[in-house]
Amino acid sequence: MNKIAITAILILCSVFTQAQLGTSAKYFKQNYPTEYESTIKRHALQEWGEDYTMVVYEINKQADAIVDICTQFESKHTRQLVGAIREWSIDGYVTHNLEQVKAMKVVDRKTLIKIYCDWSMVKYEYSKQVKAKGSF
Repeated sequence: MNKIAITAILILCSVFTQAQLGTSAKYFKQNYPTEYESTIKRHALQEWGEDYTMVVYEINKQADAIVDICTQFESKHTRQLVGAIREWSIDGYVTHNLEQVKAMKVVDRKTLIKIYCDWSMVKYEYSKQVKAKGSF
């Protein structure tokens, strides 16, 4: 097979695999369908409309960020997480989100999926603040 044909096959494969839900997104969709539909999926559709490749990308990005936060979270950095959630809450949901945070006993997938925010930015802000806190 020549190089052009191999390149074309690789490009087609990457296009088709990018438009599928990843492991984290599938987990949320299967285990928390109501929350998945009303938070992650809803936000992705509002952001990207009928650009379904980007909707899937956004869903995967948000789901992966929730999983990463659960893995990285340390209770001594609770204030940093709450601050990031407050800052990156989707418009109109700050009060709802802070009520959810207040009711949380643990930081896990089940509790975070109920919160309406940009999880990739929460992850970024949380990581940035934790790093800065530990630098002085």
